Amino acid sequence: MFERKDVEKLEKFSFTDSYVVSLFLNVSPQERKKQAYLSKFKSLVKALSEEKYTRCKEDFDKIESFLQTERESFKRSLVIYSSSKNNLWLRYDLNVDLKDELIVDKTPYTTPLFDLLDNYQKYGVLLVDKRTARVFLVFLGDIEEYGMLHHEDVPGKHKKGGWFALAEKRYERHIDYHVKIHLKDVLDKFGDFLKDKDIRRLIIAGPDEAISELMDIIPAEIEQKIVARTYIEKYASKEEVLEKVLPIIEEYEKSKESKTVSELITRSLKNDNAVLGVDDVLKYLRDKRVMKLVVAKDYKVDGFVCANCGFATTQPVECCMECGHCVIKIDNLFEKATQMAVEQAALIEVVKDETDRARLIQYGGIGAFLRF
Repeated sequence: MFERKDVEKLEKFSFTDSYVVSLFLNVSPQERKKQAYLSKFKSLVKALSEEKYTRCKEDFDKIESFLQTERESFKRSLVIYSSSKNNLWLRYDLNVDLKDELIVDKTPYTTPLFDLLDNYQKYGVLLVDKRTARVFLVFLGDIEEYGMLHHEDVPGKHKKGGWFALAEKRYERHIDYHVKIHLKDVLDKFGDFLKDKDIRRLIIAGPDEAISELMDIIPAEIEQKIVARTYIEKYASKEEVLEKVLPIIEEYEKSKESKTVSELITRSLKNDNAVLGVDDVLKYLRDKRVMKLVVAKDYKVDGFVCANCGFATTQPVECCMECGHCVIKIDNLFEKATQMAVEQAALIEVVKDETDRARLIQYGGIGAFLRF
């Protein structure tokens, strides 16, 4: 499982005298039949220029050998970064679909990974009742269970009637006391888990009564992360938990994405600390004023970048407008904008939904919320 810090570290790799091979490949079970994925890889290699093929042949041979020998460990998609001359080899196995791409450049191609980090946020799932709590992390279509907390000393309810009925209310207060102790312990440990894993979205699951009591004592910093509440049987397998929460996650992400695009367009048109269009976005990135970058998935705009100071523009210029040095033409200024946003620790959101993506493309396919 990769983290944002891993991708940010990748962004900082830049080699002047050699290339980095970035491979994104669908290796799902269907593709593994008759090694169809291997044929696709070879086709991607053949499409490269002779110069890039020659300089990266050692990497291609290493990747091909890996694809032939390690297929039993694959999930649905595979990401590989390789630069033999710089001792770089990174592999990520993912349980989500990725577009087949082979990019050979001086820097690693990371846009698909930022796309995943945005569209597959980490979700914590707390499955709780009055005695037990289970904690899960859902990310990139996978789920992991991180632990269970069980309090044996929470007393059970007795049947009403007979001698027990005389002390029913007192006994219920006794139960409530132990339940609250249990839930407070759950929240303390769960709060630490959320911070450790940098989880910003949370689903609470379990019986209504237990969730209601939990909500009575939940700290504000945890409550504000909650995006949904649902019922899941406490002994459900992690696969059953995943099946239950995935539709909830997908619906929430789609709704959030739509709101982001609407707010960006509205505020930009009102000149309210938001801009649209690649040239304006690049300008504010140079001024380090971008708080959140918003880009349409798989949309590209070509342009020119200064090899000396990094100035970038869509305007056809021969010399940098800031330092006077030579510029080079690139086919994806969005990649440059994303790199600058990462270096400035700005948030990045990739718009995936077709309707919202089309809305954003009408305004240039890229925009930003500004810091001030």
